[in-house]
Amino acid sequence: MEKLKLAKAIHNKRLLVKLFSIAFFVSFLVVLFSSFAYPFDYLQKYGYIGPILSLGLFAMIVLLFYLAFYRLLSRFNDRHIRMISTLIGFIMLGFVTFLIIGFHAVLPPLIDGGHTYAESLYLLAHGHASDTLYFKVYPNNIPITLLRFLLYKFAGLFHISSYMGIDRSFCAIMLGIGIFAGWRLVRDWLDERAACLYLLINLTCLPLFFYTLYFYTDTAIIAFPVLMLYFWHRYAQSRKFRFIMILGVFLGIGQLIRPNLILFLPALAIYMFFVLNWKKVLLNLAIIGVLLAGSSYSFQTVAQQFGYQNDPNLSMPSVHWIMLGLSKDGSYNRSDYDFTRTQPNQAAKKRADWQQIKARLENNPFQGLLRLWMIKAFRTWGEGAHGYDWYTHLSSHPTEAYQYLFNHNKQLTLIIVQVFHIAALVLLLLSACHTFRSKKPALGLLIQITLFGNFLFYTFIWEAEPRYSLLFTPFLLIGAVLGLTELEQLRATVQSATGRKLNVIRLPLIFGLAAAVVVCGASGAGIYLNPKSPQRHYLVDQPFASNKQTVPLDAEHSITQTFHAPTRFNRISMSVASQSGKGSYHFSLVNLRSQQTEYARRFAPDHEHGPITFAFPPIDGNTHFLLKMHQLSGNDNARLELFINGHRHGFEQRDAYPGGALSLNGMKQGRKDLQFSVYEQTPGPFINTFIYVLLMTVPLLMLTAYAAIGSANESQRRKRQNRLVSRSKTQDFNE
Repeated sequence: MEKLKLAKAIHNKRLLVKLFSIAFFVSFLVVLFSSFAYPFDYLQKYGYIGPILSLGLFAMIVLLFYLAFYRLLSRFNDRHIRMISTLIGFIMLGFVTFLIIGFHAVLPPLIDGGHTYAESLYLLAHGHASDTLYFKVYPNNIPITLLRFLLYKFAGLFHISSYMGIDRSFCAIMLGIGIFAGWRLVRDWLDERAACLYLLINLTCLPLFFYTLYFYTDTAIIAFPVLMLYFWHRYAQSRKFRFIMILGVFLGIGQLIRPNLILFLPALAIYMFFVLNWKKVLLNLAIIGVLLAGSSYSFQTVAQQFGYQNDPNLSMPSVHWIMLGLSKDGSYNRSDYDFTRTQPNQAAKKRADWQQIKARLENNPFQGLLRLWMIKAFRTWGEGAHGYDWYTHLSSHPTEAYQYLFNHNKQLTLIIVQVFHIAALVLLLLSACHTFRSKKPALGLLIQITLFGNFLFYTFIWEAEPRYSLLFTPFLLIGAVLGLTELEQLRATVQSATGRKLNVIRLPLIFGLAAAVVVCGASGAGIYLNPKSPQRHYLVDQPFASNKQTVPLDAEHSITQTFHAPTRFNRISMSVASQSGKGSYHFSLVNLRSQQTEYARRFAPDHEHGPITFAFPPIDGNTHFLLKMHQLSGNDNARLELFINGHRHGFEQRDAYPGGALSLNGMKQGRKDLQFSVYEQTPGPFINTFIYVLLMTVPLLMLTAYAAIGSANESQRRKRQNRLVSRSKTQDFNE
């Protein structure tokens, strides 16, 4: 009877796993389809079909390259594979070092990470919290702020004051720890070959490395999910509770910094019921619960020592983010923020938000909700860039490389990122097939439950942003490795069943894909190599205004702004917030080295708001300049309001543009600057011809590698068959 009950329980668990695998496959199949609709800037101009086909083409080539690399590793022993893994590790280290040094001029954005940066500087200067409203509204950002402050304080003991360098070095170290932990996990779970492949897939996930330039919650604890997975694996192997305790410590600390890390806990609880008896499950959850409570209590004590006090009348309730998840595109928006913010107390905030949620559900038909869920699924999981480019818009020295990787000319980089992301999603889907076929629940099931829980949470419940999937992206990459092992097994099965017939398919496939790459490259040349398209080379680029602050330009106020131009330029653009009355104004540009006026003109804006651009013959740079504006004439209410960067208080230590300063009536305005750009606009191709040809050559080299490795493996297979046949004939002759 007991055996019958046990057999029935095992059968039910297997059935649940199979049903879950189907649900997981369907969910991320939706994500995969959405990833082909990535809204690149050029899609609206050049149509959708061509770019979508290009994404599919290059993603397929990447998959073949991964497969070829994995098959190549089968020809090496573990020691040689580890040497290859070490080489990939050094390439990663070199890449991160290049990013940190090469883009040191990238500044924190005006949101989130920028607020915590400025507050950390305030803590350094004063030793206690500022009165900034941000941390009363969003107390969840206090832990990351204190972590940042402690890093700065510790670095100060060694006389290190390069705060951006400290931030990025810490993010790089955390990323390195996470990648190393993932490599150890995959090696212990699967084998050395799969672990090496994991490193390669990490190397091609560029946003992981780009995000080292942005210190915030996700990047500061990027290693934590993989470390928790690794220590669970160690516990599953040894059944020693110390690994559960270490897991609980990481979860407790991590959820303080990034609360949504807690999504790992229900996934782990569900998985434990598949692999452990209920008594051990409850004991493990109790241990983790105690550690979570202890970390939360300890942090509250520390935060109070620095002067941070929760204010329920100001802080946003959790339901606020659920309401944001039902907005037009399921993301943060100012109107929802103001709606909740203006409620008098916490109870009123919750009540108003719940009423808004109910109204949106009632007024939105099912088709509208379905569209919203699709948008949110894409925003969190379909966008391979994870929004890294959202947080790199400020740079004190916007070089050409910076423009192509992070700013105005990032389109090509985003395409490359999306191609590798689509390839990883395809492999993740194949990992579901592996789980479906497995007779016993394995680590892949825990990975999939975690990813599925995140998918449900951000698609149907919470606010959706591309960055929110970054924290569990390593799980996606580990799942991709498992999927590729499934693909290799499928290939081997087909090879065994068809013999040489697979070669008949392989060669036409390679030549067909190569021809498609050539056609794609030739068609794209008209877009990217057009010699007459206008190109902007930025010297100064301050694209944002803090809290919509402005300075007046009227009969009583004149404005000056200094800036440094390292090279020549022929355009200056600035943003106008509003215009009232009719007036004429004077603009002049003075070379501060020679004290000569390089350009001057009278202008009379005829629009209410938007940018004003001054075009002039090229002016040589490599010096500092002063732009001056004052009113010449106008009626009594003639006035221009110009947007500026800078904050009224609390953030005064932060300078969005260190290369210049704003003055009003000759008085410097602290560390404030106009929202303006200085650039050279010239006709020319979007990208250098040599670089474009080189980029098109990469997929051809991938196909060549796939063909060469496939031919070599086929040759070895034939030799083995011939040796077996020869040995069989010899045995028959002797008999």
